[in-house]
Amino acid sequence: MIEKYKILILISIATLIRCVIAATIGLGNDEVYYVTYAQHLQWNYFDHPPMVALLIRLSTFNLLFTNAFFIRLGPILLAAINTYLIYDICSKIKNENAGFLAALLFSCSFYSSIIAGVFILPDAPQLFFWVFSISLLIKIVSAIESDKNFNYNILLFGVVAGLCIMSKVHGVFLWIGFGLYILFYKRSLLSNVYLYLSVLISLVIISPILIWNIENHFITYTFHSNRVTLNRGMNPNSFFREFLGGIFYNNPINYFLIITALIAVWKNKINISLPVKRLLLLLSLPLIVLLLFISLFRDTLPHWSGPAFVALILLTACYLAETVQDLNVNFKLPKLVVISCVFIIIISFTGIGLINYYPGTIGNDKEELLGKGDVTLDMYDWDFFKNEFEKIHDKDVQYRKTKTTFIINNKWFPGAHIDNYIAQPLHLDFIAIGKLEDIHTYEWLNKYRKKIKIGDDAYFITVSTNYMDPKEQYNMFFEKINPPVIIKQFRNKKPVRNMLVYLLEGYKGE
Repeated sequence: MIEKYKILILISIATLIRCVIAATIGLGNDEVYYVTYAQHLQWNYFDHPPMVALLIRLSTFNLLFTNAFFIRLGPILLAAINTYLIYDICSKIKNENAGFLAALLFSCSFYSSIIAGVFILPDAPQLFFWVFSISLLIKIVSAIESDKNFNYNILLFGVVAGLCIMSKVHGVFLWIGFGLYILFYKRSLLSNVYLYLSVLISLVIISPILIWNIENHFITYTFHSNRVTLNRGMNPNSFFREFLGGIFYNNPINYFLIITALIAVWKNKINISLPVKRLLLLLSLPLIVLLLFISLFRDTLPHWSGPAFVALILLTACYLAETVQDLNVNFKLPKLVVISCVFIIIISFTGIGLINYYPGTIGNDKEELLGKGDVTLDMYDWDFFKNEFEKIHDKDVQYRKTKTTFIINNKWFPGAHIDNYIAQPLHLDFIAIGKLEDIHTYEWLNKYRKKIKIGDDAYFITVSTNYMDPKEQYNMFFEKINPPVIIKQFRNKKPVRNMLVYLLEGYKGE
């Protein structure tokens, strides 16, 4: 009972910290892009399945409240649920001490607690369905087939795994891990008709992805296959980014503890059910190893392997609980777990401070590229540019220089920021005009927005962090491109970034 009070306190504290982070920094470039998904719901999108769009619709009450906190409210709530699920899973496979340690390690992971627990990314719903799936699979491998809930859990797994894939395609590794377990350790399931019904349920749930891609010439497959196909030489930079990024995203102290636990597994020093132990390894190692291998040849992102580490956190918590028990002392938190908790809190609040208060930029300080390479600027005070652009637009209208309502850009980033923070609050019309690989889902979103017509003017907005000369992109499509009005932004009284506003006159058509 004491542990249940502890877990509620942990969830409350972690949720409060996540709320502070969500409310005090702006949306990142990926986050603000996913907000565009929610503006027009589709069965699939250029980059990802639709679950993140549905989550945004839910947390913003159908886009009624669109500030950063409400947009991120879904991940925050799911992170709280995930923490309790992790506690519950580990309590059942080991004991409540292990459950609380698992919840702590989960909360100390930057991936599970911040990346998928604060930021609005496809990882947020994916991680919830992933953890739920682990819970179901443990019940399946721990039960005998005559149990009355056995077949029900198999069918429910098909539903949850399908929803996980509808969050992010990496969810297919749930079926891969379970399939490997069946082939190696439980072939009797191959004669169970409910297993095939479960596969069918997953396929039906994810069928919109296939249907959408058929209608759009398999553009999602083409895009992502280009990112991971192994048709180039060795790429050591990508490998080290994947490897070192995995260490940081999971918290270096957590990572060390996970390696220690894997060694203990190898030496058979973790006393939990053998089927559960095998399952957890098959739900983690295949995805981690595959991504490390792919990173040798192509660019990958470290958070892609994030869900796989959840199963390893469970194993680690079981090992730590067992270690404390073997020392014959009253249960208390291992020092490294405490350090892990302190570390993530320090890094989180340091991040808030850097984003909002660092004097100037940690990126390029040259005027034409001011701020380039400074990742903190993605989440820093875009409202400032809205207010300054409004002054420019009002002045142009007042002096009859133009009456256009159009803002255009040729990239999804910073286009999505300009769309979300400038165009929409000012009730202006944003469209992206550029190559499909540059504008991504705007190729589809443009169809539902006001069309620019021959003779119309438009503003082109670019920032020094991602500067683009409009003459290179639009010289053939407009009669005249005026010199830019430059808006200089400061952070803690030092210049941090420039926004350049160009007025493009006389659209000639594409």
